[in-house]
Amino acid sequence: MSTETQTTFPFRWYISVAFVLFIFVIVAIHSSRVAEDTTGYDDDQAKLRSEKLAKLLAADQKTLTTADWVDKDKGIVRIPIDEAMSQEVALLKAKPVAVGSEIPGAVAPAAPAAPATNSAPAAATPNAAPAASGTPPASTNAAPTTP
Repeated sequence: MSTETQTTFPFRWYISVAFVLFIFVIVAIHSSRVAEDTTGYDDDQAKLRSEKLAKLLAADQKTLTTADWVDKDKGIVRIPIDEAMSQEVALLKAKPVAVGSEIPGAVAPAAPAAPATNSAPAAATPNAAPAASGTPPASTNAAPTTP
């Protein structure tokens, strides 16, 4: 009886290995067919994106180059960008602005803050000149000179 079990074990092992290989071949064939079916998917999506972009650019170009009503009740009209720029340049040339004048509609800058005062006495700085002399004090960052 012991010889019967030894001869059937390798046969079952060969059958199971062959079955696993068969399953592997089936999965490989199926995967290759799926890959072949989806090769044009990216190309199709790129074509759709390209068409959408072309439509969007055409709509933008039409908006920038044609005149049309934006809101007829309020009297708002859209004019071509080139015409709007030329009208704005003509308007700016007609009203020259002096240097340093205030820009209408701009927010005025805040006033500069007062400089901080140093509470240390003037005698504490080695290069400070007396206040009564009328000359500005020397720089306190200069290196001291030796006589």
